Amino acid sequence: MNSIFQSVKRSKWIFLSAGFLFTAICGTVCLQAQNVNPGKTVTQEKFQRLMKKKKSVVLDVRTVEEYKDGHVPGARQIDVMKNDEFKNQVATLDKNKTYLLYCRSGKRSQAAMKLMKEMGFTKLYDLSGGFSGWTGEKEL
Repeated sequence: MNSIFQSVKRSKWIFLSAGFLFTAICGTVCLQAQNVNPGKTVTQEKFQRLMKKKKSVVLDVRTVEEYKDGHVPGARQIDVMKNDEFKNQVATLDKNKTYLLYCRSGKRSQAAMKLMKEMGFTKLYDLSGGFSGWTGEKEL
């Protein structure tokens, strides 16, 4: 009978320790999951509303050729595929402003937001569907 109680006591500590370990792992995973998305993806309507704010800057992260074929009015072009050049140009930007990014479909702008977040930018928005889905005014 004593050995049964001792086994239960040992098992209780094992389960308690396993519970703490599980909680710690889950907490770490949850914190990492919160940092996955570098910014918010927004609809064109929200993107256009944000464009009207004084501290907003629109960044076209496509190539120069893509930009010349048409872009969102007032957008500044910085090619995210030219990694070092992109980082150098972004380093000169004001981190207190809001940045609205877009590319052709959304993949490159997500990568650009990730780089910018790593550089300390916090107000980042991505155009859902990218320029391919843009139905607003365009500049050539």
